[in-house]
Amino acid sequence: MNWNLWGNSVEARDFSPDWKHRYFGTEVPCPDNDKHQFNKQWATCVLNSHNTWQPTVHLLKCGCMVSWDIVLGLMIMAFTLPFIFLHSRMTTIRRRASEEHNEVQHLRSLQAELEEHVRHDQSLFLEALGVPFVLMRPSGRVVMANKKACEFFGMETLANTNLLRLLPDGPLRQLLKEATGAREMVRSTLQIPRADGERVYRAKATPLATREHHIGIVFLDITEEHRTQVIRRDFVANASHELRTPLTLILGYLETLLDDPEAAEDAELRQRSLGIMKRHADRMARLVADMLTLSRVETPDSGYLKHEDFDLRQLAEDVQLRLEQMIAEQKATVQINMEPSPFPLHGDSFYWSQVLFNLLENALKNNPSPGLQVQLSARCKPDGSRFICLEDNGVGISHEALPFIFNRFYRADKSGRIKGTGLGLAIVKHAVEAHGGSIRVESEPGRRTAFIISLPADKN
Repeated sequence: MNWNLWGNSVEARDFSPDWKHRYFGTEVPCPDNDKHQFNKQWATCVLNSHNTWQPTVHLLKCGCMVSWDIVLGLMIMAFTLPFIFLHSRMTTIRRRASEEHNEVQHLRSLQAELEEHVRHDQSLFLEALGVPFVLMRPSGRVVMANKKACEFFGMETLANTNLLRLLPDGPLRQLLKEATGAREMVRSTLQIPRADGERVYRAKATPLATREHHIGIVFLDITEEHRTQVIRRDFVANASHELRTPLTLILGYLETLLDDPEAAEDAELRQRSLGIMKRHADRMARLVADMLTLSRVETPDSGYLKHEDFDLRQLAEDVQLRLEQMIAEQKATVQINMEPSPFPLHGDSFYWSQVLFNLLENALKNNPSPGLQVQLSARCKPDGSRFICLEDNGVGISHEALPFIFNRFYRADKSGRIKGTGLGLAIVKHAVEAHGGSIRVESEPGRRTAFIISLPADKN
């Protein structure tokens, strides 16, 4: 066997015990008892035998270089592998952290969207109530409120507002103060001044079974209900008074005639007493009839109103004929001017007859002096709307009395010389409104008074 090492042939036999002599050209003793000395001498021989062992030196150099590269590679691997592992681990951690961050962001987005939906639903619910509503803490700080509540308190927003500190002393603040310490619902009726007049509210404060003991307060506008109750109460009181007066007179004359035989036999006294009783009985009959008429026109859905076509001019002429004696006695002048003629109208002719009769009779009663001029006119516009006006040149109505002229039993003349039930103009107003129209009054004291009725096109 031989090996070719850098062009030199080396056979297996060359690796005999004397191979050092053949290859290095010198004999190197190798005593068995002194290996250290042998290695030292052998290394010296190697250094001194430069020419003869050049291939072997080259081989050793290559082996050392290969070994150093391996060691260096192992050292590099030993240092870099942990960094590679850590980098891979950190990359994985970063990726997972990014995924978790994105998931958290998504959850936060969903939570924000859910909260926005909840707030929107709460806002819709609060606005759907249609009445002022406030939710507050016992300290008085507002948690939530709808737009109606903001309008009620006259503020753009009530969020985080302390009502107990904001409101001055009064019924409203007293209600809120009582509600903060109450265990049951607190009710109160509040009268609050507004730009369009005094409004009446029924307030309800309810303690809620929440952790923070919130209080829910709702304000119900009962102004119209309150006014209706007041009107009914006044109506009953006035009607009782109006009925009591003629009844008292009738009973007085009856007692005189029944208890005094001589008075009953006196034909003149008896006739005068009967005449007085008849006038007061007629007044009571008129009062009852007006009250029935008023109650019917106040409820147009009750079925009392008829719907028919009629000529308003014909009704006006009939009314003028019914009041002809009164017109003649006062030497008044009544002119009817309607275009077109006949003047068509749709509705209940009976109630329109009451409207014209009461307006004309009211003008004659309030202006008994001779020479009164009354003009009843009506016009039809191209859009189909209609205007009816009754105007006189009488004493007029004072500015203080104008807001109350259509109230039940209201009399502008406090002297009592003008007779009547006090329901005539109230009937006029409700009859016109029952037909979908409106009425207003214009007056210049000492010069003129005009009642103007407007009817929209869709009501004709």
